[in-house]
Amino acid sequence: MSRNLIKILIGIWTCIALVLTVFLVYNISYNRSAGDAFRIFKWDNNSMLTVQKDESISIDNFNKIEVNFSSADIIVQSTDESNLRIVQKSRGKLKEEEKFAINKENNSILVKRSTSHKVFSIFNIGNLQESIEIYIPKNYAKDLDIQSSSGNIIFNSNINLNNISCVARSGNLQSETNINANNINLKANSGNINVENLMSKSYKVNTSSGNIHIGSISGSGEVTASSGNVRISYKDISEYSNVSANSGNVNLVVPEELSFEFNGKCNSGDIDSNFDLNYKNKRGNEATGQVGSAPYKKINVTTSSGNIDISK
Repeated sequence: MSRNLIKILIGIWTCIALVLTVFLVYNISYNRSAGDAFRIFKWDNNSMLTVQKDESISIDNFNKIEVNFSSADIIVQSTDESNLRIVQKSRGKLKEEEKFAINKENNSILVKRSTSHKVFSIFNIGNLQESIEIYIPKNYAKDLDIQSSSGNIIFNSNINLNNISCVARSGNLQSETNINANNINLKANSGNINVENLMSKSYKVNTSSGNIHIGSISGSGEVTASSGNVRISYKDISEYSNVSANSGNVNLVVPEELSFEFNGKCNSGDIDSNFDLNYKNKRGNEATGQVGSAPYKKINVTTSSGNIDISK
């Protein structure tokens, strides 16, 4: 290999390293998740997407809708129609094997790509920008299970079901509407969870690398962020709410009329509140308190490295 070629290769790799370094510093500075990070290379103009496949199916006698898709945003909407409708859109023309297929398994309807093979492009050139729109009949009140390998999960209208489980392995999970179900499980491995209104008897919300924001929540359950901040406004607590953040702050807003018992502990951080709490030490990193009158709902909060703020 000639010296000139070696110099050219060194120059190219130096430029790549510099760009990636700036990219990394930018996302760390603005507290962006990995799921958000690579989306700066993605053109998000959905109006430029064209319909590749549109199919409807009766959901009579089915108890669960399962959606398992990679490299596409999954958009959930309710509809007045009686059938489940799936619409697949893409920037470019999809091959037949890249289009979705609907399978019936026992009492479930499974929506997935016809083949698991999908061309990868970090800069989202070609057909990578893609969406799957799920139109769920309003009279359907059973189960929904969504698995996304690379893409956002978006709720665009109010949903009222029995059980909801959503896992975004690389992408955000977001809703500006109401998500209502007996049991709700929301998980983002590398991305943020942002839900305007969550109502459930039992909930479990978890991010491995990303922030959690819930504008209004009711029910009992657990909220956990391994690396990210947690912000929650409670509408009501049926029994308890356990909140934890390994590396991030927790900010909770509780309605004044709610009677609750608080237990909070920060391994490295402070607890701040406009409620009357009992601090166990001068560091102010461990506190308990009872607000209102019995019976008390329980709020338990822990952080490994981060502050806790609980206020009216």
